[in-house]
Amino acid sequence: MDRGDDTQKVKYAGFIARWVAFTIDNALFAVLTIVLVFPFPNFEDPLPIGIYRVVTTLALIALMIVMWVKYDGATPGKKLMRIKIVDADTLESIDYKTGMKRFLGYILSSLMLLVGFVMVLFSKKKQAFHDKFANTLVIQEG
Repeated sequence: MDRGDDTQKVKYAGFIARWVAFTIDNALFAVLTIVLVFPFPNFEDPLPIGIYRVVTTLALIALMIVMWVKYDGATPGKKLMRIKIVDADTLESIDYKTGMKRFLGYILSSLMLLVGFVMVLFSKKKQAFHDKFANTLVIQEG
């Protein structure tokens, strides 16, 4: 997409579309977590289940980043909402480094009492903290 071409304007995804996509993805990941973690409730030592939960969580985070990179910037929730993540400079798909940086930004957005997510409402390009941190945009699919 040529950014200088006035016939193809970028339409940034708004807060509601992003929130719905986020909610759908969290529901799907919760189901995956339940399926992967809860078959093992009878560990006698809490350490193995704790380690298993950490490994499962890291695997789900990796899965999300892979979806962002390999599936045109979209998780299932983003696909349903017809939005996707792109590089802010090129409007192309993001790479793994950007995906990891964006996920770290997600954590920081959460630690800031979710203010990082609310920034979408006040940003010209509808960027959350994690978008600015990773230099990404969330746009409507064209």
